[in-house]
Amino acid sequence: MSDGNAGTAANKSYYDVEKNAGLVLKLFNAYYREHTHSGKLYDDFPDFFLVKPEVLAGKDIATRGSEKLLLEDCIQRAKARNGYIGVSRHRNPKLGYYWLELSAMPFMMGDAVSKDNKGEFFYILTKFIEYTKQHPKMYGDLTAEIDSDKDTALMLDGIGKMASRLNTALKTYPEKMLVSYNPNWPVAEVQKLLHSLKENDQDWCQVFFEYLIYVMGKKSKT
Repeated sequence: MSDGNAGTAANKSYYDVEKNAGLVLKLFNAYYREHTHSGKLYDDFPDFFLVKPEVLAGKDIATRGSEKLLLEDCIQRAKARNGYIGVSRHRNPKLGYYWLELSAMPFMMGDAVSKDNKGEFFYILTKFIEYTKQHPKMYGDLTAEIDSDKDTALMLDGIGKMASRLNTALKTYPEKMLVSYNPNWPVAEVQKLLHSLKENDQDWCQVFFEYLIYVMGKKSKT
């Protein structure tokens, strides 16, 4: 999801997934059919909101082939996880136009990590870190060296700040609509986490991947 405001009183109607169908169709027709990328319509909706995939499914909205494929792919992925489509608004301040980024929600381990969903990813990562603190016998305690190692403390603080990107959305939507993970952290879930850390270049990911391998390696020797 994008950084930004939670929305003014005029656009809070976009947040209600039970009532935002008309607003979303108007927005998507302007964006994908009329190719309008500026104006009051874009000024008035929030930086991030959710919509049910059924609202868009079967609708002849996009006129460009590439956009049709992207839209249909997102609809199908959202349906497959019984979730929603996340709509993020971005603005080019120099040219004054907006563009939209779509994502299948809730974010799940194994999803590709991008600038738009890194808040969700790091939020889940903080949940894993907390799990290791509460259950150190499983994978080792990732917080054990905070007091003695400034680099570890700095890294975990940076991860926490990345996760805080999700705070605004969590004031509007329950956690289960935004992220999905197994709170018991079985091995298969941790393997997905490791893969996500290794395969993306977001801040702290590679360093944390190496640190996680180090901690788990120490644990396996005890």
